[in-house]
Amino acid sequence: MKFVVRENITGKMGTFETHFTVPDLSADTSGLKLSSIVWSSQREHLTAAVGSAERIAKKETAANPLILGDEKVMPNITHVFRRSQNLYVTFDVYDALPDPANSRARKVKISMSLFNDAGAKAFEIGPLDETHVADTRPDAVPVKFQVPLKDLAPGRYTCQINVIDQVGRKFAFPRAPLVLLP
Repeated sequence: MKFVVRENITGKMGTFETHFTVPDLSADTSGLKLSSIVWSSQREHLTAAVGSAERIAKKETAANPLILGDEKVMPNITHVFRRSQNLYVTFDVYDALPDPANSRARKVKISMSLFNDAGAKAFEIGPLDETHVADTRPDAVPVKFQVPLKDLAPGRYTCQINVIDQVGRKFAFPRAPLVLLP
């Protein structure tokens, strides 16, 4: 996907290109199926969201995985962050098996590690437990967490998110590059 942006007053233009994957939820694979991971450093109140020409219905708001309460997560497509910001991570786990003790619950463990250019682990959180299924997205387990970046040194990192379905014994370890500025 390639984005082109033009600033109307000066005419300056910029581009950004990125790859994304649409998971095949019907395929029988050995790995755990996840949505795209949304990286963000900003949340805005729904009333301040840019580009909303009309009022959003409550039903649409409830179904949108990027809306939490009265705030919307603003994706950071460049993966460049500042130490003064928080990193917000949002994604869904699609095919976690039900907990034998409760068919509406799941047993999903999540952790996140940041590795520096030398490959050494610079930061880790987790494991976090996610057990509930989204009300508006059948069988999807929403995962949302935030990480303060103030204690990390500026530089380039590889972020790895570890997702394990304890009942289905499936896992996924997506990685993404991140840049942290002073």
